[in-house]
Amino acid sequence: QDKSAKYVGQFVNSKPQGDGTIHYANGEQYKGEWRNGAFNGRGVLYQMDGTKVSGYWENGNFLRSDDRKMQDEEMLAQANTQQATSDDLITFREAAEMKIWAVVIGIASYDHMPTLRYTDDDAYRIYAHLKSPEGGALQDEQIRILIDEDATKDKISQTMREVFSQAGKNDLVLLYFSGHGLKGSFLPIDFDGFNNKFDHAEVKEILNSSPAKYKLCIADACHSGSLLAMKSGNVTNVLANYYKTLATAEAGTALIMSSKSNETSLESSGLRQGVFSHFLIRGLKGEADLDGNKVVTIQELFAFVDQNVKSYTGNRQSPLIEGDYDANMAISTIR
Repeated sequence: QDKSAKYVGQFVNSKPQGDGTIHYANGEQYKGEWRNGAFNGRGVLYQMDGTKVSGYWENGNFLRSDDRKMQDEEMLAQANTQQATSDDLITFREAAEMKIWAVVIGIASYDHMPTLRYTDDDAYRIYAHLKSPEGGALQDEQIRILIDEDATKDKISQTMREVFSQAGKNDLVLLYFSGHGLKGSFLPIDFDGFNNKFDHAEVKEILNSSPAKYKLCIADACHSGSLLAMKSGNVTNVLANYYKTLATAEAGTALIMSSKSNETSLESSGLRQGVFSHFLIRGLKGEADLDGNKVVTIQELFAFVDQNVKSYTGNRQSPLIEGDYDANMAISTIR
């Protein structure tokens, strides 16, 4: 009202809330997320001296820099032009609101099963990828990692339910499991030879109960392919490019398994990793980008992993993919 600034954007109860831009009389400008009339969420402040402060804000105060570096700022600028179509606006809003929620599990030091050498390292590598811009730049509250003694049956189930239940209707939930498996189950650290198996039926039930639009389960475990028998038809700029591409995909669930139900998932001392996870991570980092558009789709990722795992193991291990997923769903991006 005093003409010191002009705000253009969304309102709730007469206060700026959602996506918006404010232009100050002194030439400064803020673009990003608002809540209750203040900077809240991701945003960038352009100061008088030309400095750009990009990251997360809370009640108008700057909290921390944002690894995403606001690649979606270009999408916001496009959405504010007359040339932006209604589809562009819908895609932008969906992408801006989208989050990825992940639970990463790696178990090596079993008491009642042979010790595995690289499963915990594989889990840490997946965790690092998901924290990077190429993997979605997940914040701490969006990802949990359970290694060895933390990965009990009850802790895995509780963590999956806790994390995946927070997902919104446009979000992606991701489970990565690396460890031993038996037909019809994954084996937590407290498996005693008979009790405490983590049944694939419970994995399916937890995925089903999440409100997320996209669901992805990646398992590097012996007999992991038996999970496919449990599937149901109802199971359903770097970072900006990732979320925007993901937002246009159809809803669904994808299950990527390291081996058929009658096969063993192999580790390689030469690779110093599980064979499946080795090529999985290489694919996520860009080698699976067959069309060169800097976005790795789930179909590209599986094709890369399938070909390389079969070749490396002499067809002793055959990855599988199944589900009602969209083949063009983005799973990572490349700088």
